[in-house]
Amino acid sequence: MTGALRAWRDGVTDQLRKNGLNAVTAMDCARAPRWREAVAAVSLSKAVCAPGGFQNYLGLRKGPDGVEQEVYGQEVELTLALDIFAPRDGGGDACLEVLVCQGAAGLTALEVRADRVQFLERDGLYRQELLCRCGAWLTAQVDGETGFFTEFEVKGRVT
Repeated sequence: MTGALRAWRDGVTDQLRKNGLNAVTAMDCARAPRWREAVAAVSLSKAVCAPGGFQNYLGLRKGPDGVEQEVYGQEVELTLALDIFAPRDGGGDACLEVLVCQGAAGLTALEVRADRVQFLERDGLYRQELLCRCGAWLTAQVDGETGFFTEFEVKGRVT
């Protein structure tokens, strides 16, 4: 996963935490039975890319120093997977509500789907998976001296 995609996933995790939900980017099932509330393990499960423009050229943007820089990128559809583990059923509804109402760290949720709740006998936990599909742009700037792509970012969908 690139730094930009990791930063976006971490942003979603922070957003859920700010809404009072227990969210992590990696799940340790051995510790889970000690929790008294649900926990959501957030991961990026799918990224589908499409060309953003001719040779991925999107245009010019003024940098912080006022100098115009070329911006390149691709249109992407990102799918988050939230595995929600709980000592009892439930827990998924709060994550679902946050994603539907607020989007995912700046991106509009195009679709949020909740799967059935299942019981994990070995871990003594209930588990539910939420999938959140978002439209975005993965952008990069070109370093004028080296010609390398720099400053990758996940940006909201352009309408």
